[in-house]
Amino acid sequence: MFRAQGSISSQDAEAVRHATELQKHRGPDDDGFFSDAHAALGHRRLAIIDLSPAGRQPMANEDKTIWVVFNGEIYNFKDLHRELQSHRFSSCSDTEVIIHGYEEWGIDGLLKRLHGMFAFALYQKGTANRSPRFILARDSFGIKPLYYYARPDGGLAFASELKALHGAALCSREPDLDAISGFLLLGSVPSPLTAIRDVRCLMPGEYIQADCRNISVRQYSGIDEPQKTEDILPAEDKLRSALGNSIARHLVSDVPVGVFLSGGVDSAALVSMASRLHTRLSTVTVVFDESEFSEARPARMVAERFRTNHTEVRITSADFLASIPAMLSAMDQPTNDGLNTFVVSRAARGAGLKVILSGLGADEIFWGYSHYRRLMRHGASIRRLASAPRVVRNGLIHAAVTFGKWRGRESWMRLDALRGGITNENLYLSMRGFYAPSQVGRLLGFGKAQLNAAMDRHRLALRPQTASGRPSTNGFNAIELRRYMHDQLLRDTDVFSMSQSIEVRVPFLDRTVAAAALAIPPNSKLDPSTNKPNLVRAVNDDLVSAAARRRKAGFSFPLDRWMKRHASQLREMALQSPWIDRKEASRLWTSFEANRLHWSRAWALVVLGGRN
Repeated sequence: MFRAQGSISSQDAEAVRHATELQKHRGPDDDGFFSDAHAALGHRRLAIIDLSPAGRQPMANEDKTIWVVFNGEIYNFKDLHRELQSHRFSSCSDTEVIIHGYEEWGIDGLLKRLHGMFAFALYQKGTANRSPRFILARDSFGIKPLYYYARPDGGLAFASELKALHGAALCSREPDLDAISGFLLLGSVPSPLTAIRDVRCLMPGEYIQADCRNISVRQYSGIDEPQKTEDILPAEDKLRSALGNSIARHLVSDVPVGVFLSGGVDSAALVSMASRLHTRLSTVTVVFDESEFSEARPARMVAERFRTNHTEVRITSADFLASIPAMLSAMDQPTNDGLNTFVVSRAARGAGLKVILSGLGADEIFWGYSHYRRLMRHGASIRRLASAPRVVRNGLIHAAVTFGKWRGRESWMRLDALRGGITNENLYLSMRGFYAPSQVGRLLGFGKAQLNAAMDRHRLALRPQTASGRPSTNGFNAIELRRYMHDQLLRDTDVFSMSQSIEVRVPFLDRTVAAAALAIPPNSKLDPSTNKPNLVRAVNDDLVSAAARRRKAGFSFPLDRWMKRHASQLREMALQSPWIDRKEASRLWTSFEANRLHWSRAWALVVLGGRN
């Protein structure tokens, strides 16, 4: 907590201590606390770099005028250390380069130099000529979370999890129904909203600077729409070099490093490249009795080829049911995903690992999802529909939505989002949305005006900042990077892995890798026979090529089958949410049991009811 005016009270300090303890799972190895007249900082440590007590946080500079608490990893910290040799270091940790880098370059110069995943709070004590200063900062992709609340009493509270803020009474517990409507519309709470009213998520590539005069939010970095190039070869050469350098940096650790291994191209690529740099990797795979979902065989092929220490963890429908209370307890905000990360992280912890590499982000930067093929294939038709007279366009959309209702095809019902125009954000809602807007309205009891206002706010938040308003695959990708990847995949991966005290690293989301991948022209990103061809060529391994030619399965569980097997127990949970209309929820659950509603929509009702 920070107070530029007034003083940190004993109650403030105790609340911060309590919030720190509520996040013990994020750092079971050590804890630390600092407070003075204007700041109270708490930290839980997961010791990975410099395991000695010298790496403890909060950490300060030599004269104790600058303090920092930091979550994440700075992968180029050794390079930065060499640039900062005029400063005296008291540890071998990556944390300390944040302090001395700030002293040397200021906040903007520091943030431009950091390669890694990070969320940190930096406190600079005031002097006779300068008021105390406080900074909250987050990495360019938002890999590590940071939530903050500007309190009515003037304090600025922050934490890595919402549960720490409201559990320690640093914010209210009042739910934000706008955020809940966003969850139902998109499958996760859309940032910067959170499930708690007035608590906000600091966005990727942003920092907050606070002093006695004001609190300002500034953007220092972002993922821009890629620029077209005429020649693909330099871009692919750059990608190959960037991938090798990124994976080498992500393997830096003072504890063993493993890889989440599925049968797909992303994890196979990671294992292939990491094995060239690391003598003996550990790999972890989840397997099922349902053979059509299990990736045991292709994962074993990768593990045997690269001689990894391989662990398989089998999960059954009974295990799934037994895991639900612990998973919902770990969940920080409503999400329709995350069970896979929760289970595989628990297995990794059981295998004695602290650090795991994940292929997260590859589908977004290398266009691995099937909808990119559909968008490219039907681009001309989409543009013709966009330019058609409104009455014709809306007539066609109405017919498709009516057909969807008649056939019980809820994916067709989401086409209703296109009535407002064929824009990137409406295309995203129709293809990647969750519940249709009309279903969201009925579930929350919203009137037409309230629903339309909520939809307008969510559409505005989706709008790409750099892409043109015309529908395009690049514009769609810009939304997916910021919305689905950040609000769901990264958020879920962090909260469910850290619930098991596991740090997940994502080498594909290195800034240089992403820049090289996004610079490749759209037509070169897709191949009819190979998934993510640019990644495959960069890795240049026969086993990775074979994985890319198999049908893409994704890291998915047989949840439809399991949920129907335990439908009666789950139905009761689904009907317990205080925000959801019970009659509409019951109707939707009946549709799920009749195979007319996708399991993920039914699971969303379980999440809202089970977390109550």
